[in-house]
Amino acid sequence: MKLLPNSTFPLIILMTCVELFTFTTARPANITEGKKDLQRLYREMRTLLEIVSKERLGNEMQEFEQSLTSLPSLNYKTADLKTVEVSSTLGQLYSGLKSFKFHLDWIQQKQEEMGSDYSKTKKLAHRIEDISHMVLIQIGTTPSELVHPSLSPLNTTWEAYQANVEILDKLYYFCNWYIRALGELKHKQLSAQLHDA
Repeated sequence: MKLLPNSTFPLIILMTCVELFTFTTARPANITEGKKDLQRLYREMRTLLEIVSKERLGNEMQEFEQSLTSLPSLNYKTADLKTVEVSSTLGQLYSGLKSFKFHLDWIQQKQEEMGSDYSKTKKLAHRIEDISHMVLIQIGTTPSELVHPSLSPLNTTWEAYQANVEILDKLYYFCNWYIRALGELKHKQLSAQLHDA
């Protein structure tokens, strides 16, 4: 059927509207997916915190000097939560998780050498590895290779116990902080969506 000259312009308008609709409906899908990724990561970190909390309760509370300076430092303040950004937060979370995985592998190796039960350490290390993989997918780029420090040998069961307690303590506070940071990012993401709606 041949189009009449005066019908061409309305058709162009209609096609433009269809393309505009497709574009505007595609963007929220991407934003929603990003929100789901943060929610999933938030839930995984909360589960990790619960596991670490139970592990810490099983340890005998004894006073000793904590000396593992190679563990991630947490020199954060509550005010820092106001300035968290997705890229930097995920990057720091990834490097921190990989550091804890490295230290737990170190503990597991010593526990295995001593004939101790290392099943809990192994499970915890695997869970951390799974979460770090999730973070890596969200980052979208491969970060620079992490350089792990040389760790002192653990010569006795007591030294291995002390190191394990210290790692769990630091991991507990690490999880606490990043759960709060991820919660803040979720809130910011929701506010941005409401603002753009």
